[in-house]
This record gives sequence, structure tokens and C-alpha cells, in this order.
Amino acid sequence: MAPWCRSWGVALVLGGMCSACGSNDAAPSSSRTPAFAGGVGGGAGAGSGGFFAGMGGVGASGGVTGGLPGSGGAGVGAAGAAAPIGGGAPIAGTTGGSAGMGGAGMSGSGGMAGTATGGAAGMAEPGTMSTGCGKTGAQTGAFQAEIMAFELMRGYFLSVPASYDANKPHRLVFGYHGSNYTGRMMRQYLDNEKAPLLANTIFVYPDGLPLPNQPSNVAWVLTDGQRDLAFFDTLFAELKATYCIDESRVFVNGQSFGGLMTNAVGCLRGDVVRAIAAVAGSGPRGQCKGQVAVWLTHGTDDMNVGFSSGEGSRDHWVAANHCMDQTEPGMPMQCQSYVGCDAGHPVIWCPHTGDGGHQHPSFGRAAVREFLASF
Repeated sequence: MAPWCRSWGVALVLGGMCSACGSNDAAPSSSRTPAFAGGVGGGAGAGSGGFFAGMGGVGASGGVTGGLPGSGGAGVGAAGAAAPIGGGAPIAGTTGGSAGMGGAGMSGSGGMAGTATGGAAGMAEPGTMSTGCGKTGAQTGAFQAEIMAFELMRGYFLSVPASYDANKPHRLVFGYHGSNYTGRMMRQYLDNEKAPLLANTIFVYPDGLPLPNQPSNVAWVLTDGQRDLAFFDTLFAELKATYCIDESRVFVNGQSFGGLMTNAVGCLRGDVVRAIAAVAGSGPRGQCKGQVAVWLTHGTDDMNVGFSSGEGSRDHWVAANHCMDQTEPGMPMQCQSYVGCDAGHPVIWCPHTGDGGHQHPSFGRAAVREFLASF
């Protein structure tokens, strides 16, 4: 058994699929990736039907960020056509609400429905707009790039919308791959670039390197002060200096070994990251900084990273966010929302059986997009 397996208690990851330690199973073709639902327009309102009822601030007009704290705005943010993840049914409609002006936000009874493509993003809080805001000439589109980090040349795949506006703060979403995948491949696997997350968002998919003492396993070193956390730091610094990033809305998503990296970044860079979504992961380990909102999914029949590893991640984040040991039904119905978590830092746990095993479940991709877009 490889040392990494003994020390972490999980199996080696091959691309989007893992194989058990000592196994020679090949990674599956893309045709075996489970089907998934498309994106849903709009998002959660600022009312009781939304993710964060009545947290105030300038919310999004028709988007999922309505009701988040902002530099002003008493308006109640609008909600999308789908029921918000935190519970409560939105009221059907065709247009989103407008951002409020002044004062603290009020709680509502559930937001109005947004348009199919989601509304405009809410205003960034003062001090959260990156130094790249206002700079012109930044490259847009989807492309491979490189950067030097930790004295190593590192690759990543970047996706910047053609509609990029250098004067408008954008979300930034990191997508981490499993072993022996690449960032470009993980872009297709995670399928994050759809409504409601697509609008006003920049996506970056880092490339791993062979692990020390395991040259056949291209993945991530999960220890702070080592190459891959340094890569995150360097890449984030480069992107926020080049593009207009809302530094209060930085997210991480990954599957398998990428799920381990997602948990690690959420823990070790929780003072930078707003929320994470980990699929079939494990951890984190180490001394955490800050606090993040968390969405987790894990298959009870995962033969590569055991279900108990996912439960361990869940228990860590439940404790970190001071949640009660009690859940209520979430959205989609496969998910459970923990009760009593610190404001703005929910923990959502989505176990599944017979729905992909180690892979993203059929409901997972759409649920991740809704979750990340709700901030």
C-alpha cells in the first residue's frame, strides 16, 4: 500500500475516479460520468425563504446574492425560480427585485423570482474590490496559462467571461481536480460555468504535480507552507491584481483528491475563502484560519474514499461553524442543512446511495452552482 494511502486512509485518485490502493483499475471514460441537471435561474432571496434571511445590505437584483451584507440597501434581495437551498418556496415571477438603498436589510417572507439567467450581482462591500479593478487589457476567454510559484512553474486553466467588465467586481471560483486529471479536464467535469453561477464569475482550474515519492500520482500536497498552498496564494494574488475580483466572494470546489484539496484550502485559507463545495473528499487536517460556509456530498457506496472520511469532514465543519447536532431538510431533497450554525456559515451535508459512488451525484453539480451563487 502506498504511504499516502496509509497516512490519509483513502484510496489513490485516478482522474475523476479513484482506484483502491494497490488496484490497477483504469479511470473511467467520460461517458460513465453520471448525468446531471442543468442550471436554475435566479437564486435565493433575502427573506425567510432565502439562504440568509434579512442579513441586510445591498443585494443582487434578481440574483442569488440578494440580502447579503453590503454597503447599504434596505431592499430585500430577489430569489430565483427554484426553491432556495435553505428552505422556503419563492414566489413565481419574471423579474428580480432591485437593490435597496441605505440602511440595514429587512427579512422577508421569501424573495421574488428572478429571470432565467439570474439578475445583476450585488454591490461589493467597500474594501473588497481587488487592485485589478479599473485595469484594462486583461485577457478574456478560456485559456491555459502558467505562473511561477514556490520556485516551480505551475499551470492552470482560466475562464474569463467575454462580457468581463474591469469596473465590476467578479466572483472567483477555484476548481481542483482529482489525481492524474488536469485543470482543463476538471472544468468539464465540475460543470460550474452555468447559471446561476456563470454571470460575473471568473473560474480558475489549477494543475497538480506528481506527489513527492509518488511520481505516478499527479495531485496535491495538502500541507501549509508547501508547494500547493503556496500555488493557491500566488495564483490568487496574480488574479486579483489582474482582474476585478470581489475578495469577499472567493470559492473552492473539487472532487476526490480535489475534494481533499478543497477542504484543505477552506481550512488553511478560511480567512480568504468564503465557501467551499467538496465532492467525495476527506480532511481537513491542520490549524484552520477564519471560517467558511460548507457544502459536502459523499456516496455511502464510495469504494475509493470511504464514506466515513466524508462523515469526518462533515463533523469537522459542523464543529467549526458551531452548528447544533440537528438537521432540517435541505434543497435538493438529498441534502440536510445543519441547524444553528454561525450566521452566514451554513453546513450542508448531501449523502447519496446508488448515485455515482465516488463520482458527483446526479443532483450535485446544479446544487453546487446554486450554493456558491447564493453568496
